[in-house]
Amino acid sequence: MTDRETVCSSGVRGTGVKSVSVLVGDSVTLNTDVPDTQICDVIQWRFDHQNSPVAEINRIAGIFNTSDGADGRFRHRLQLDYRTGSLTIRNIGNRHSGLYEAGIPSTGIKHTIHKSFNVTVSDAEKSEIVTEGETVTLQTNVSEIQKDDQILWIFGEIVIAEIYKAAQFYIYDDSGLYELKISSSRHVILRRITVTVTGE
Repeated sequence: MTDRETVCSSGVRGTGVKSVSVLVGDSVTLNTDVPDTQICDVIQWRFDHQNSPVAEINRIAGIFNTSDGADGRFRHRLQLDYRTGSLTIRNIGNRHSGLYEAGIPSTGIKHTIHKSFNVTVSDAEKSEIVTEGETVTLQTNVSEIQKDDQILWIFGEIVIAEIYKAAQFYIYDDSGLYELKISSSRHVILRRITVTVTGE
């Protein structure tokens, strides 16, 4: 491997396995933590110790692609960030649960940094029907908010609630599609819940 092939941000660190819980139909982004200002020439994503990578960047060889997986489970679902190598899994399903690992060669060091994520996918109802005047609670399914988490509730294109170090709350009581975005240095999760308000 040439010196150029090992170019990567020295700020990327390998840590323990991160646990990510998502619901069927969610989109989740697994972050490599490579800054936008840095470029890694080689990044490989593997799923559950499969021999072939499910996503790969090799700028020297001109490779930038995602794979459907040996059984086609990832067909039309994977998106790779060209600069950072972060991997997004769209419309996730139960068979996408498992261990995802990014291999990133480290600058000036004869080893590869590994970023690992244990993704658990569970079923959940994605719609709520309430009578006008009733109260409805839309669950985030997050057990604990970390200090670097940002949580946004979005209705249409309007941010109606936000938690980021300090919390601000807004009330919006229309029928429609509510979107939840949970962002952190570890991952980004997008969820959708349809709320239908009926007459009394």
